[in-house]
Amino acid sequence: MGYQAGESRTQAALFPVMLEEAVDADAVVRVIDAWVVSLPLGELGFERAVPAATGRPPYAPADLLKLYLYGYLSGVRSSRRLERECRRNVEVMWLLGRLAPDHKTIAEFRRTQTTALVAAAAAFVQFARRHRLVAGDAVAIDGTKVRAVASRKAVVGSRELPQQAEALRQRITQYLAGLDRADQEEAGHALAPEAVRASLQALRQRHAQVQAWAQRLRESGAATCVSSEPQARVMKHLGSAPGYNVQAAVDTSSHLIVHHEVVDAGNDSRQLAPMAQAAAQVLQRPELHVLADGGYSNGEHLQQLHEAGITAWVPPARAVNNRGDGTLYDRSRFTYEAASDTWRCPAGELLKRRNVAWAEAMAHYAPKKGVCTACPQKPRCTNADRRWVSRSLYEEALQAAQRRINARPEAMRLRRQTVEHPFGTIKEQILGNARLLLRGMRGARAEMRMAVLAYNLKRAVNMKGAAWMRQALAG
Repeated sequence: MGYQAGESRTQAALFPVMLEEAVDADAVVRVIDAWVVSLPLGELGFERAVPAATGRPPYAPADLLKLYLYGYLSGVRSSRRLERECRRNVEVMWLLGRLAPDHKTIAEFRRTQTTALVAAAAAFVQFARRHRLVAGDAVAIDGTKVRAVASRKAVVGSRELPQQAEALRQRITQYLAGLDRADQEEAGHALAPEAVRASLQALRQRHAQVQAWAQRLRESGAATCVSSEPQARVMKHLGSAPGYNVQAAVDTSSHLIVHHEVVDAGNDSRQLAPMAQAAAQVLQRPELHVLADGGYSNGEHLQQLHEAGITAWVPPARAVNNRGDGTLYDRSRFTYEAASDTWRCPAGELLKRRNVAWAEAMAHYAPKKGVCTACPQKPRCTNADRRWVSRSLYEEALQAAQRRINARPEAMRLRRQTVEHPFGTIKEQILGNARLLLRGMRGARAEMRMAVLAYNLKRAVNMKGAAWMRQALAG
């Protein structure tokens, strides 16, 4: 017996298959089409939402948005690869009506429509709220690091820059001396003064660039900067490669991302209040419950959220007593007296406030000089001349957060179960190699808007099904 044989590649079809018949009824591409059609693109800020009366007709922003959504859902982000998909992928042909924009047009849309993409991502969250996909009473907040376009070779440090500047200065001096010799020589053919002057100009530009980087580091106080992408930051979690910090607030019931942001901070200590307040505004729930890990522990932010009516479930990050290998008295052995703003040590001595470190929001307390020297408990208390005790300026907010965690330790387990799933899906399935394609903060935000919108759309389809989504969008 032979094998089943296919049709000849040169055989003409009398009744060609319609594109409509080639796409399954429950295909995600149909949901993408219904979602984009339901959007008021002009109100969201998309350019050319209304075609011009004259000139060559442009591609509709709705078609380009559909293409990008399908691409991100399929793990295809490159504009050149999307261009190829338009010519070989049946679902993309159905989605765009066989349109095939070139890669420059595709790339320009993503680069210029950052603000509109923000509005589109927010519009999907509101759609989820209207159809009760989002409970809106609790969100989990976390951050992840994503690689920037720039490589490690673009990282320059404050230690290397003076050496580079000195080396460039010496080379410029050598070139100037060579030009002087060439001017003194009558023939002047050996040194090729024109080539030397061109190299000298390039060296001077490089020297000015190095000086600008050094000035930027002095002003920011940072140890490193990224030469080809100044808005990126060197992230230890990425192996000291340039990257960005992606923050997300995820609904605990649906795992939909209700708010996200891209920042250049190396840690999450200053992100709690902005993310929680933005999530509460999006969900229109001022009395929101927020779950976050110890990296978000910030007394000032906890106090702000308490005053705003938001309940934060964040374990306070406390310093560990490592003095004397942990054998010395811990701070818990001291008693704080709020009325007088003083501490009472185990020996009964009084510790008064001596100074405040405003950068750390910490007040430092110590007894009078000489008191500890005569104390019989000093060997078990401190190795210094006198014992110092620190207290946060927002201690009440930190203690309240600790009491909440002690009462409901399962809140941290709920946080892990909620927020790690979206990040894993975005980095592995949507971003592929978890590295961005667009440079700068604007480009990073544009890419993450598309990635989050694609994730939310996919999550909603998995929850309710393609048929329900199409019906809800049509209604």
